[in-house]
Amino acid sequence: MDLAARLADAPSPTMTLLPDGSVDRRFGVLDRRHAPESRAAFVEQLSGGQRSFVTERRGVEHGGQAVNAAMQARELGADAELYGHLDHDVFGVLEVDATSMGGPAAVNVYEFEDSAMMLTTESTDIRSWTYDDLAAAGGEPALDADAVVWTNWASLANTTDALHRAADRPGEGGVLVLDPGGVSVRTPDERAGFVDALSALAGRYDVVLSANDDELGALASAVGVEGSVVERARGLRETADIAGVVMHGEARAVAATRDGVAAVPNFETAGVSRFTGGGDRFSAALAFARACEWPWKPSLALANAAASYYVGTGSTGDRDDLAAYAADAAVLGGD
Repeated sequence: MDLAARLADAPSPTMTLLPDGSVDRRFGVLDRRHAPESRAAFVEQLSGGQRSFVTERRGVEHGGQAVNAAMQARELGADAELYGHLDHDVFGVLEVDATSMGGPAAVNVYEFEDSAMMLTTESTDIRSWTYDDLAAAGGEPALDADAVVWTNWASLANTTDALHRAADRPGEGGVLVLDPGGVSVRTPDERAGFVDALSALAGRYDVVLSANDDELGALASAVGVEGSVVERARGLRETADIAGVVMHGEARAVAATRDGVAAVPNFETAGVSRFTGGGDRFSAALAFARACEWPWKPSLALANAAASYYVGTGSTGDRDDLAAYAADAAVLGGD
């Protein structure tokens, strides 16, 4: 069954997405001719002593991993609930059931010709957030959704404890996809603690870790797992004893599961419209597909399509968009 047919027949699972949120201010970084600058040139100039650069303001918009994932869940037709840090007018346009747990982060996104750099100031509410704040917002029952997408572990200091609290709740949950964010900001011991939390959650949920190559490597090394992408994914999955460890990359997505390893080539985009936010849409689409009980390979294909469509167009694709995109776009070759 192809992706279009699967999407046409897919149900509308309940999905919960949490716990961050940000106000993103986007700037273009320009060279002396006021054309888009490359990151390599910027680094060279900065290393050479230049301290002044020209930028252009490109807008202010809602952001955050959970917010981005919620937008994708909604476009796929899920019954989505967002519990985030949303106390700002910029979130008023979200067409998803949303509950705020406090003030958002402030993010300046500096976009180069070939990449982007983000400078983040976390809010006090994000820095101090605990599981009790989710409970106070009425979010505990939402953890029993068909799929939960829990994002940005790296930026919320108390999330490891919150994950253990979620694991200790009575009953059984559905799919839980964890997208940890930029784990390099946390110590190796903290990363190992996160892996322990995944193990605890596996008693209640069908747990899937969704990470990029760098995040996967940092988490795997914290628990003594080294090697290729496949070896790191397989070793980390076995160590945590969870349903799957998924690496989403530019060329392919790889999933180490209890049934073996699945790899699906990514889609080739004609150009790049956005350098950030694709991974969040990948995780949401992956959770949607797994909640619909799709096998691993079509689940990865949908996640790849959601991420690549956003990177190429700057828009979040709905079912029709992603079905047409997957049918028309070429896939990247090789391993």
